[in-house]
Amino acid sequence: MNLNGTDRMTIIYNLVVVFFVLVFWKKISLQAYHITFNLSVIFIILLLSLNRRNHATFFIMSLWYPLVLYAFLHYQSGMLNTVVIPRFLDDFFLNLDVKIFGKFPAFYLRGENGNLFLDEFFHFAYANYYIVIPMTAFLLYPKDKKLFERFVYEISILFYVCFLIYIFLPVEGPLKLRHDYFQGGGLFKAIVDYFYAKGDNAGGAFPSSHVAVTFLVAWWAHNHLGRLKIYYWSVLFFLSIATVYCMFHYAVDIIAGWLVAVLFIYLFNRTAKKALSA
Repeated sequence: MNLNGTDRMTIIYNLVVVFFVLVFWKKISLQAYHITFNLSVIFIILLLSLNRRNHATFFIMSLWYPLVLYAFLHYQSGMLNTVVIPRFLDDFFLNLDVKIFGKFPAFYLRGENGNLFLDEFFHFAYANYYIVIPMTAFLLYPKDKKLFERFVYEISILFYVCFLIYIFLPVEGPLKLRHDYFQGGGLFKAIVDYFYAKGDNAGGAFPSSHVAVTFLVAWWAHNHLGRLKIYYWSVLFFLSIATVYCMFHYAVDIIAGWLVAVLFIYLFNRTAKKALSA
């Protein structure tokens, strides 16, 4: 069996979800669909790993499949996030924002009536999240396959940790406020709304995986795509503001996303140094 680190972490995550569904079987709807989906993911990973060395197509698919899988696993986490705690904890997180900042920070950023240009700019900044991950992968892949594998391994771990947190800590984000304050809008608002309508479930706000993963991606760009590092750090900066400005997240979600990213960057660097010295 020719499993790489990403394969192992993905199999472990899917087995954890299968175990979770079995334990809470009576509280979960569509149980058989969940089990079938996660076991199918494991089967496909094993199939790809067995044929990785023999077929170029299987080799490429075995390296790239996680970048497609994240969206499905994130969506699934939104179907399971009120099993343990049966209601969203948004009141606590909104009150925490107010206690720290005096009021929900989006009201400081946006003002009473907002600004059409800033509304569209920050939705554009938010939409960059859907670009930077695949773009970084496409830039790293021809440069160094091992480097690419390490990149996918690290963002996979970060995503899976966030997904597990979402299952056990249901926070929807200030989406009800967003619906009240963002009426109409331009192209990028429409694009972001489309992604939310078609590819997301309620929950998955704390910590912000958008911010955490973008932070990790920016760190990778800083170290391996030097000419583009200003672009990547700019994306992280404006994305962090946009998630609050556009009322997708509470400010504490963003702070938690930064902290999670810094923690895992430290852990990844430490394990990489140990591997080199071994």
